[in-house]
Amino acid sequence: METYVAVFDIGTAAIKGMLLDKHASITGEYTVLLNTYHGENGEIEQNTIDWWTKVKEIANKWWTKIQIDPKQVEVITFSGQMEDVIPISEKHPNQRAILYLDTRADQEATIINEKLPTIHKKTGNTVRSSTPLAKLLWFENHHPTLHEATQCYVFSAKDSVIHQLTNAFATDPTTAATTGMMNLTTQQWEPEILQMFGINARQLPTLHNSEDIVGLVTETAAEETGFFESTPVLCGSGDAGASTLGAAAVNQGDTYFYIGTTGWAAIIQEGMRRNPNINGIFSLAHLPKNRTISIAPLLNAGNVHRWAVEMFVGNVQKDKYAVFEQLLENATAGSNGLLFLPYLNGERCPVHDTEAKGAFWGIGPNTEKSDLAKAVMEGICFSFKQIIDVLVDERDQGILTLIGGGSNSTSWCQILADIIGRPVRVPKNSEYTPALGAASSGFVNIGWAFDYNDFCERFLATADVRTYKPITQNYEVYKENYQRYLKLYPSLKPVYE
Repeated sequence: METYVAVFDIGTAAIKGMLLDKHASITGEYTVLLNTYHGENGEIEQNTIDWWTKVKEIANKWWTKIQIDPKQVEVITFSGQMEDVIPISEKHPNQRAILYLDTRADQEATIINEKLPTIHKKTGNTVRSSTPLAKLLWFENHHPTLHEATQCYVFSAKDSVIHQLTNAFATDPTTAATTGMMNLTTQQWEPEILQMFGINARQLPTLHNSEDIVGLVTETAAEETGFFESTPVLCGSGDAGASTLGAAAVNQGDTYFYIGTTGWAAIIQEGMRRNPNINGIFSLAHLPKNRTISIAPLLNAGNVHRWAVEMFVGNVQKDKYAVFEQLLENATAGSNGLLFLPYLNGERCPVHDTEAKGAFWGIGPNTEKSDLAKAVMEGICFSFKQIIDVLVDERDQGILTLIGGGSNSTSWCQILADIIGRPVRVPKNSEYTPALGAASSGFVNIGWAFDYNDFCERFLATADVRTYKPITQNYEVYKENYQRYLKLYPSLKPVYE
C-alpha cells in the first residue's frame, strides 16, 4: 500500500494541501481560500478557526474524493506564514491572529529599540511594528485580561493548527527567528530579552527542529479531521524556510527570488551569521542546522504586476495576462527611456518607507502603452537588483532560482535575467515550491531522505527547469537605465514627506 507525507502550506491568501509519496510525486493537491480582516487602525487579522476548518476540508477531500485511507498518511507536516501573534487560551478560545502585515505595534517597536538598541546582535534582526515581540507588548497593554489568560502564544499559522491536532505548543527556529526573542546562535529563547520586556517564558512555545515529531493526532482531532489517531505531526517550517528549501537553496551562496503577491530575495550563509544592520534584511535559521537565510522582503511584486494588468488591459474579455504578455513583447528593452518606481504599497526593502509611492518618469510624446507596461515590470526587476546587489558578493555569478507565481510570465523572467545579468533558473510547477520544501521535513523524519541536502539533490535539483539567459544587448541598456533608476526614490522622498 502506497504511503504519503501529508503537507499543509498555510499562506495569507489560501491553504494548500497535498500528499507526496516516497518519489516526491504529488497527489491530492487542493487549495482553499482564506478571509482576511482589515481594521481602521492598521489591524490585519485572520480567524484561527478558518485555518482549522480549511485543513479539515482538504483532508476530507483526500478521504472522499481520491479514496485515500488515513492509515496511508505516515506523517503530517507544515509550512506557514510567520510573524503572526496567536493567543491560545481555554478561557478565551478562537481568538483572531494578528498577522505579520499588521502595523498596530509601531509605538511598542520604538520603545523596544530605544530600550535595547543592540537587540539585533542577539536575534540577528531589528525590531519593527511587525515583530511579534512588539505585538506581545501591545497585547499586554491593550488586552491585559486576555494576555493574562493566554496559555501560550504561537507565531505561525501552522503552529495554531499543530496545537489543534496534538495539543502541543511548538514552533521551529525559522519562525522563531522572526519574533525578536530567539538567539540566532543558540536557537533558544533569549533570557535577557524576555526578562527586560517582561515576557513569561511559560507563554512561549517549545522550539523544535522542523523534522521533529511534536505530538500525535489526538482522539478528538482524529474524529474532526479523519486522520488516523496517533499519526505523527512534525513541527514543519515557517514559509520562508520551506520556500528556501523548495528552491533547492541549502548551501553557501545558493540564491533565489520568490515572486508572489509580495516577494523576497534570499541567499544561504554558513553558520549563524548576522547581517550588518541593513534596514529591511532578515537573518533566519534554515532547516539544515548551522545555516542562515539572509532574506530581504519586498512589498511590491506580483501585486504590482496584477495592478498593471488591470490598468492596461483590464477591459479585455479574454485572458488578460496573455494580452499583457503581448504588450511586454511589443516594447523594447528600456521602455523607450521610461522608468517606473514600483512602490505602490510603500516598501520594506531596499528602502524602508511606508509612505513611498509609485511613479513613472520619462513620459514623452512617443511613449506608448506597451512602454508603460514594460516599464512597470522593469521597475520591479530593478528593485530586485537592488536587493541582490546588497545580498550577494559581486564575484558570485552563479545561477539564480526564481519561484512563485511570477515565474509563469516568460517576459518577466527574461527581463529579470537581462537586468541582473545572470542566468535565471525557473523550476517547473514552482508554485508547489513551499509545499515541497515543507515536505522535506517529513522525508527526513521517516528516512525517505538522508538529510535536507539529499532531498534537494534527489528530488529538486533533478526537476524540470527552464533557464533564461541574459541578452547582452539588453543588459547594456539596463545597466545604464539602472543608474537613473537609483536616483528616483532619493529624489522623490521629499515629496512623500
